[in-house]
Amino acid sequence: MSSTKICSAFDIVMVLCVTSLVVAGPGELTPSETPARQQGVSVLFYVAHQGQLRDIQFNPIIFNHVLVNKGSGYKNDTGIFTVPVGGIYQFVFTAQLCRGEHNNQWYFKVNGQEKMLCHAQISRGETTLNTCYMMEELIEGDKVWVMQGMGGCAWASSTSRTITFSGILLASNGASNLGGEYVPSTSLPLPINETTSSSAGPSATLSSMTVALLLWFPLLD
Repeated sequence: MSSTKICSAFDIVMVLCVTSLVVAGPGELTPSETPARQQGVSVLFYVAHQGQLRDIQFNPIIFNHVLVNKGSGYKNDTGIFTVPVGGIYQFVFTAQLCRGEHNNQWYFKVNGQEKMLCHAQISRGETTLNTCYMMEELIEGDKVWVMQGMGGCAWASSTSRTITFSGILLASNGASNLGGEYVPSTSLPLPINETTSSSAGPSATLSSMTVALLLWFPLLD
């Protein structure tokens, strides 16, 4: 076989390989290969009440010591958190119980509706820290606060921070702050055809190489 034929065959193979790459386009990147994962907006607040909440109703409880308020959703003059970005939130309320017999009931309220009741009862001479959690999917503008029922009692000093209210946005805008994807309950998931996207590149390359081999064999004569 002449060197001219070898060079010609080599040129054909190179042209077809380059063509297959151009037609197929770049392969789809997996999540680990993407330059950066798009995250939702960061919203986080952590506030505390200084002093006692004794035996009367507080609706809402005013947490007057603001430690963190990223997203500016909490207002310390009203005790209300207004949702700045729709998504899934987790809220935590803690209270150091007073000694003695008290009807300790606290409520997470959303737009005035009681979403969750926290109840704690201990023996007369004891005290303990009570912690309540709530997770809720909210929309922009929703208002969340904590209410103490009649007869409840909790205490805190200026340094102990034992009556606190906090919240964090876990997922929004199609992205989870914990990783992965988030689809709001009001949206329907779009169908995903993973087979087509993952096999397009290898199929195009294989077809090109087959054509190249078919063209190669006549040149060997």
